[in-house]
Amino acid sequence: MSAVRTVRAACTHDCPDACALLVTVEDGRATAIAPNPAHPVTGRHLCVKVDRYLERVYSPLRVLTPLRRTGPKGSGRFEPITWDAAIDTIVARWREVVDRHGAEAILPYSYLGNMGVLSAFGTMHALFHRLGASRLERTICGGQSVGLGALTGSTWMDPERLPDSRLVIAWGVDLVSTTVHTWDLVSRAMRRGARIVVIDPYRSRTAARAHRHVRPHPGTDAALALAMMHVILAERLEDAEYVARATTGIDELRRHVAEWTPERAGKASGVAVEDVVALAREYATTRPAAIRHGVGMQRAAGAGMALRALHCLAALTGQWRDPAGGVADARSLRAPDLGALMRPDLGPPGRAEIGPPGRTLSMIQLGRHLTDPALAPPVKALYVWNSNPAVIAPDQTRVVAGLARDDLFTVVHDQFLTDTARWADVVLPATTMLEQQELVGSWGFNYVALSEQAIAPVGEAKANSEVARLLAARLGFDGEPFRLDDRALIARALAGSRAEAEGASLERLARDGFARVGPQPGSVPHADGGFPTASGKFEFASEALARAGLGALPAWIPPAESPETAPELAARFPLRLLTLKRHHSINSSYGALPVLARAEPDPQLELAPADAQRRGIADGAAVRVWNERGAVVARARVTDRVLEGTVAVPFGHWMRDGASANALTSDRFGDLGHGPTFCDALVEVAPAFHTGTRAGS
Repeated sequence: MSAVRTVRAACTHDCPDACALLVTVEDGRATAIAPNPAHPVTGRHLCVKVDRYLERVYSPLRVLTPLRRTGPKGSGRFEPITWDAAIDTIVARWREVVDRHGAEAILPYSYLGNMGVLSAFGTMHALFHRLGASRLERTICGGQSVGLGALTGSTWMDPERLPDSRLVIAWGVDLVSTTVHTWDLVSRAMRRGARIVVIDPYRSRTAARAHRHVRPHPGTDAALALAMMHVILAERLEDAEYVARATTGIDELRRHVAEWTPERAGKASGVAVEDVVALAREYATTRPAAIRHGVGMQRAAGAGMALRALHCLAALTGQWRDPAGGVADARSLRAPDLGALMRPDLGPPGRAEIGPPGRTLSMIQLGRHLTDPALAPPVKALYVWNSNPAVIAPDQTRVVAGLARDDLFTVVHDQFLTDTARWADVVLPATTMLEQQELVGSWGFNYVALSEQAIAPVGEAKANSEVARLLAARLGFDGEPFRLDDRALIARALAGSRAEAEGASLERLARDGFARVGPQPGSVPHADGGFPTASGKFEFASEALARAGLGALPAWIPPAESPETAPELAARFPLRLLTLKRHHSINSSYGALPVLARAEPDPQLELAPADAQRRGIADGAAVRVWNERGAVVARARVTDRVLEGTVAVPFGHWMRDGASANALTSDRFGDLGHGPTFCDALVEVAPAFHTGTRAGS
C-alpha cells in the first residue's frame, strides 16, 4: 500500500501572489499540486504556469549532476563531474582570481528566479560579502518604486480591499497574465458594479475586459497623470478638506500643473483630449477609487516620477480616506529580517566589520561591466544563481560578448541548461521549490508562508543555501551564517522581525502554513495623514526628491528614445518598442518546458496594420526587428492590439538565432533607484533577411 501525504508549500516564483500550495506526495514522488484552500487570496486556483509545475520538477531536461565544460564557450558541451570536483574547481579558480586581481574581480549575479527568502536573500550573499567580492545592485525590476519609497516613504493600501472599490485603475499592468489573484479581486469588484480602467499602450487580456482602455505612448504615464491633476484642480474636483488636513504643498502643485493642459498631455502621450478629461473626472468623482500599478510603467526613463504622480493623484482626491482607495503597493516580501541572512556587515579579514562596502556593480549594466577594458579590477569570475542574464539583462549583445570571454570563469547554478548556463565553465544542479524548505513573502499581498520540503532533491540537485555552506567550508569560512541549517536560518530571519511582530512566528507558520502581516484588515493608515514623511503628511512638494536632484514636484521625464526626443535616431528607427510579459511564462523561467513553449512557440512581433502595410509585411511572415544594439528574428502578427508607431516583442523567450528581445533594449538607468528602461527604445522592422536590416545599419 502506497504512502500518501500532503505537504504545505508555497510558490517561490517572482510573482506578486506567492500562492500557498498543497503538494500530494506518494512514495516519495510528488503527484499533484493544488492551491491551499485555506488561503483567503490564492486558495481558489493556480495560474497556468504552476498548474503544470510537476512537469518542471520531473523534466528530462533538468540538470541532475554538476557539469564541467568540455567544448568551446557557448557550445553547450559538458561532462558530468562530482560535487567535490565542482567545489574544488570553483574554489581553486576563485583563489587564483583573488591572488591576481583581488576579491572584487569576482561578481555574484542573482535575482528572484527563486523568490524564497533563503534562496534569494540568504547565505549566498553572506558568502560573497565575507569573500570581499564586488557587490551587485539588484534593481532590474521595481528599482524606481523602491527608490521612491526610500526618498518619500511608502504609502499603503490593502489589496484585499479591491472588491470594495468603485473604480479600479490598472496602470501599466496586465493583471490577468501576471497576477491572476489580483484579477480575481478586481473581478469581484466588477460584479459589485465597479468600473475598471486599464492604462496601457497595449491591448492586453486585462484591457480587453475593462470598461475603458486608455492608451498612452510608452513612457508618457506621468504626462497623463499631470494633466489629470490639472483637470481636477481646474474644475475644483479635489478633496479640499483632506488636502488641507493631510497634505502639504498644494499651492506649489497647483501652480506646477497649471501648464499641464489636456492638450499638452495629449501631444506628449497620444491620448485624446476628451479622454484625458473624462478619465480625470471619473477618477476624482468616484469614491473609493484604487490604482494598481505594475512594473510595466516602471521600465521607462521617468518611471520614478510617474509613480510619484500616481500617489499625488490619490492624495489630491482623498482616496486614502477609505480602505478600498489609494494605491495598492504591498511589500510583505521584506517583512522578515533579510539582513540577518545576507549579512552586509561581513567582510574579509582586514576590512572593518562594519563600514562602507566594496565596489558595487549594476546588474542592469552587466554587459558593460563584462566588456569594459577600463574596469579595474576587471570581472574575472562570475557566479550566477536565480537568474538567466543572457536573456533577462538589457543590451543582450554586449552581455553575450562578455559571457563569451575565455578569461572569464563562470559558474551557473540552475535547474536547466539555460542560455546563460551554456556559456558557463561549471554548471551546478539546483533544486525546485518542492525540494527544499523556504520562507516566502509576497510582494503583492500581505502574507508570509512557510514552504516545507515535499520531496527529496531530484538527482544531485542542491539548494542555494546548501551550496553556500559547501563553498564556505572549502574556503575556510566558519562564521555563524555558514553553520546554520535551513530551519535555523528561517528562524533567524523571523526572530525579532516585523513579520514575527505582526503574527508570522515560526510556530504559527509551521502550524498553518501562512500568516497575514501588515496592518489589520479594514485599517485606514492614511485617513488622517500618517504618511512616512518628516511632516507626517503627504508632501506634494518633496524636499527629499529635491535633494536627490529630481525636483520637488512630480514631473514628466520624456523617453530617451522617441520620435520627439531623438528625431535623428527616429529617422532610422521610427517605431517605439514594448517588451511584454507573457501569459504562459514568468520572465525566462519556463523556456525549457515544451508544453508551455507550445503555447507561445516562436517569438511574435506585433505591429499595427498601417505599419505592416508600409513595410510590405504580411501576418505570419518572418520579420527582423533591429536597432543599433542588435537584431531579432520573429514572426509577424498584424494586429490592432498595438498602437500605430509601436511594436511589441515578448520578454523572456530563450534565444533563437542568437538573440531575443533584450538584444534591442538599452542598459540606461531610469530617473530613480537605478531602475531599468526596457520600454525606452526605438527600432525598425522589415521582412526577414531583407538587405539593409542588419543590426546597426
